[in-house]
Amino acid sequence: MNAAPCNSQVRSQRGSISVEAALLLPILMALTLAFVDFGRLMWTQTVVNSAAAEAARLAVLPEPSDAAVADLASRRVADGGIKTAPSVAVGARIPNVPVSVTVSVGFDFLLLADLMPALQEHRTISSTSVMVHQP
Repeated sequence: MNAAPCNSQVRSQRGSISVEAALLLPILMALTLAFVDFGRLMWTQTVVNSAAAEAARLAVLPEPSDAAVADLASRRVADGGIKTAPSVAVGARIPNVPVSVTVSVGFDFLLLADLMPALQEHRTISSTSVMVHQP
């Protein structure tokens, strides 16, 4: 028959569990913050890609001006939840020649910048979409 563990063994196990939790909690929190920041990075890239593609779709039409194309890209970036104003560059719009629209937005890591100094620098996320301009 197994003897029941004595009271001191149970107490020491409780203490060791607390110490292990205290040692692992900062690592788990840092990983969680890293996932949040990289998720923000991927989300921002997706919004910028989408804005560039929609602006290029508008740029291939003959009626809209370059300002209308830039305004559409800015609205799509704002609708995506990015508060930073984008930089929009529209290429030459010549019939039957590809036109490019480049949308760029600044990005800073919020949570990881304090943990990793290499991530403190300001990044620019940009996307270029190219389509053939219609006559």
